[in-house]
Amino acid sequence: MFTKKGDEAVLAKLRGAPAPYGAIGERLHSIIRETAPSLEPIVRWGLPFYVKDGQDVCYIKPDKEYLVFGFGEVVNPAQEEGAHMHPVAWTITSLDEATEARIRRLVEKAVS
Repeated sequence: MFTKKGDEAVLAKLRGAPAPYGAIGERLHSIIRETAPSLEPIVRWGLPFYVKDGQDVCYIKPDKEYLVFGFGEVVNPAQEEGAHMHPVAWTITSLDEATEARIRRLVEKAVS
C-alpha cells in the first residue's frame, strides 16, 4: 500500500502520465486543492487520493488514453435520490469550463 503524502508526491505521480493527461491531472489537482484545501493529497496503490479524516473522498487514476476521476463509494456526491444507479467515476479526456465547474460542485458537495 505504501503511502506518500503531500502535493509534491501527487504532482510527481500525475506528471508521469503521458501527454496531455499529465497536464490534465495537474489541473484536476489544482481544482481539488482550490475547492477543498482541507483534503490531504496522498499517493496510495500508485494513485493520487484526496483524504478527509482518514476517509477517501476522491482520486485521480492516470492512464495512457485518459484519466479517471472518481469518488469513494462512501462519499458519493453524484448520488441522486430515487435513482437505481449512481456514478462514482468519470473518464476525462479533456477539460473545459463546464467540466471544471461540475468537478468543483462535486468536490464541494463531497466535503460538505
